[in-house]
Formats: sequence, structure tokens, C-alpha cells
Amino acid sequence: MIRSSHRRFLASLGLALMLAAANLPFANAANSGGNALRVSPVRTDVTINPGEHHTVTVYITNVGNVAAHLQAIINDFTASNDESGNPAIILDPTKFASSHSLKRLITPVPNFTLNGGQTKGIDVVINVPKNAVAGGYFGAVRFAPASTTKGQNQNVSLSGSVGSLILLKVPGDIKENVTIVSFDARKNDSPNTIFFSNKGITANVRFRNAGNIQEEPFGKILLKNRSGKVLASYEINNETPPGEVLPDSIRKFTAHLKKVGSFGEFKIEGNFGYGSSGQLLSGSTTFYVIPVWLILAVLGVIALVLFLVFGLPKLVKAYNDRVLRKAGK
Repeated sequence: MIRSSHRRFLASLGLALMLAAANLPFANAANSGGNALRVSPVRTDVTINPGEHHTVTVYITNVGNVAAHLQAIINDFTASNDESGNPAIILDPTKFASSHSLKRLITPVPNFTLNGGQTKGIDVVINVPKNAVAGGYFGAVRFAPASTTKGQNQNVSLSGSVGSLILLKVPGDIKENVTIVSFDARKNDSPNTIFFSNKGITANVRFRNAGNIQEEPFGKILLKNRSGKVLASYEINNETPPGEVLPDSIRKFTAHLKKVGSFGEFKIEGNFGYGSSGQLLSGSTTFYVIPVWLILAVLGVIALVLFLVFGLPKLVKAYNDRVLRKAGK
């Protein structure tokens, strides 16, 4: 009898034959109006209890040689729709995030002047009310040349500013709820189970955060062959600082699979953790690599078999008929 794994592989081969027939929206450095600005840190994570305040110091450097009169702009942000983890800054100065707004908690920062080559620490004061809802709050502090036109100071595009992200955690009734939306193999960001080349294949895991606090999932993805041998291991979200999955959003993490063989059945298995208690998540999927040359060779064999079964007997019969007609004359 044919084993189930062999049946799956043969089914996939048949499907392949049918198919063959048929990370930040703004940088931490920018040039604007003759001034070159640099800011650090790019991101700050802070925990503040309800009823308390905390000062985050953001350092900005004028790396040019011309004095700059600058403004500090506070914006909320949400998760971008492309699941990359890049923040989508809310630039409209009259608007706030519908939830998790840090902008409402930050005291306005006065304009200031920065001489050429000077570095200045700007204090950003965060006040958390006593009745603040527990969970995550996030926003961006951007710096840009101060406008001389009244009413335009807060209307500055991302390209004309440098910024630092602040992610706040307020202790209390914290809800941690992360799930895996999908775990798959892809090429050119298109999920599939059959690939005609082993080049450019990635493992992709998409996490959904249905809790009220930003999460930093972590873990490993194992690449195995059909016999279960581990070919490679890949860590996700191991950069510093690690990527966050914001509440009410989905974020995708990708591992480039560099040890996939040129032909055969392969499996990726992922084991991940998140949260204050190390909650565990896992996923797995199987995919196949079937090179084009093999598909063409199989199609050629099939064509030859069809010719031998159907075409050749007709040719032989036609030849025999001609011989008999000539013999009867």
C-alpha cells in the first residue's frame, strides 16, 4: 500500500502538473531647511502606575552648522495595515487614536533653539491619571523646524521631521490574548504549498493581538525534510528592541528559509511564546518543491506513454490497412 505521505506527495505532483499546463515611517535622521537632525533613542518602553508621572528624555542633535528653531510635535499612532509593524502616525493635530492614546497624556513641549553641532535633551512628561485604564498607550514625539506661520506648527509631514516612539504600559487589569492567524510558506509574499524552485521561500507567522497591551512574541521555526530531519532553525523577533504587536492588530514575522532542498517534501514547525507568563503558541505546515525540469520530464513521459497507448496503434493500423489495400490490387 502507498503511505499517506507518498499519496500527498503524488497528489501535489499532479496538482503541480496541472498548474504547469495552465520594520519606521520616518527615519531617526533627516535634512530640512539646511538643518540635519538626529534623534535618540528611536524607541522608549516605559511603565507608569495610575496617578503617577514620568519624564522620558529624548536627545536631539543638530549635525549641521546652522542654528535651528525647532518644535516638538506629539502624535498618536496605530498599527499599519500592511502588518509590517511600522507605526501609522496620525498627523492631523486635532485627532487622537480611538484607543490607547498617549498624546492625551503628554504635556506640551515648548519650542527651542538648537545651535549647529549641539545636542539637547528634551524632557517629555507623561502624566497618567488615577482612573487611567490599564493597558498599552503609544505615540511619537517628532521634531521639525518651527513654522513662523500661525496654525502651521503642528502640520508637518513625516519627511520633514525626525521622531522617537514611546510605548507606555499602565499596570492593572491587563488582558493578554495573542493568537496565530496563519502560519505558512511563501514566495513573493504569496502563500502556497507547491514551489517550482527552492529560492526565495520564507516562513511566515501572523500574530493577532486581541488583548489590551502590546506584546513581543518570540520563538523558533524548524525546517524539516520528509523524514523529520531538522535542516535548519530560525529565530523570530530576536532584534533589539524586539518588535511589538499592538492591541487590535495583526503583525507578520518572516524567516528566510535558506536550507530548503531542490526537490521534495518539507515541513516547517513553529513554537512561540509571549506575555508575562510565557504563554505558548505553535503551528506547522507542509510544502513541496518540484523543479520545472522534473515537471517537463514527467509531462514528456506522459506524452510518450499516451502516444504509445493511443497514437502508435492507430499508426500501425493505418500502415497495415495501406499494405492490405495494395496487396488486394
